[in-house]
Amino acid sequence: MKTSINNDELINSGGGWAPGKLDHDKIPFLVWPPKPLKFLKWLFHPSDGYIFPWAALHFSLALLSYLFLLPSYETLSTLSFNWIGIIFIRNFIFVLIYSSVWHYYLHVYRFQKDQYRFNLRPLGKGKNWLFGSQTKENMFWSLFSAVPIQTFYESLMLWCFVNDYMLFPIKDWFSSPFIIIYFVLLVLFVPMIQHIHFYFFHRIMHFSFLYKWFHYLHHKNVNVGPWSGLSMHPVEHFFYLTTILVHFIIPSHPIHFIYQGIHTTIGAQKGHSGYERLIVNPKTGKSVPSAGYYHYLHHKYFECNYGEITHPFDKWFGTFHDGTKVTHEKLFGKKS
Repeated sequence: MKTSINNDELINSGGGWAPGKLDHDKIPFLVWPPKPLKFLKWLFHPSDGYIFPWAALHFSLALLSYLFLLPSYETLSTLSFNWIGIIFIRNFIFVLIYSSVWHYYLHVYRFQKDQYRFNLRPLGKGKNWLFGSQTKENMFWSLFSAVPIQTFYESLMLWCFVNDYMLFPIKDWFSSPFIIIYFVLLVLFVPMIQHIHFYFFHRIMHFSFLYKWFHYLHHKNVNVGPWSGLSMHPVEHFFYLTTILVHFIIPSHPIHFIYQGIHTTIGAQKGHSGYERLIVNPKTGKSVPSAGYYHYLHHKYFECNYGEITHPFDKWFGTFHDGTKVTHEKLFGKKS
């Protein structure tokens, strides 16, 4: 969230859209004293909340995957490239279509031009990029590294679930109203699991030797596009996607960890669109959230905003950049 401030008090991070001063306290989660009414309003807001539109869309894809695109439990009980291949094709198609729609809408056809765009430079081309193109390099790592590793973790979890190898298995998810309530609450918490996991994983990836050997690849994308979110070294994918494995140690249904995988992959693509908002009605100007300025500042300046605006870890550990010149100088001195 952001607060009002004069433009001359804000940094110029790319010549484009600067939404204002970022403020963790405007998110009514992990705040004291609790603000239950504001929390519920944020949770269920129809276009700018925690659930809608993107978490709801990602969950819908997970639900459809479970109901119509998942082999039977009997088939899943034995590891086989046949059913693993089905899951790979589904994940590949989801990432390909979802990312392509964002890319073509914003960066090829440019339907909303530079409105809400952070960095006005075009996406990169040249010898610094694999295949001579930032987008092509990003697509390669997204589709041929991220998707196979996502599929590996998801398939492993499905096999463990149907064979009762989970640490805390639940046999019947409809045996008690308390279990049903837990099921729903865990669905709601899936994006937060991803955010918390991301902060600590991401902070570790900035250790000098890990950054030098692996994380640098993601940070080639200073100016980000929809394919940048999953453009990582395979070693980084191996750890980034362990968010799916969190469900091995907490009671979870396949819908939960399928959703976790989908939200972690295509959610990253949406989160790197390069635009803070997506205009859905050009006549009225109505828009919905897209990529956060919070994470864009991390790509621009590297050593700040390792997490998400939804939790206060950066604020607690002194790495929070709110987009102002004053904070920028505190974090980095006079250098830009």
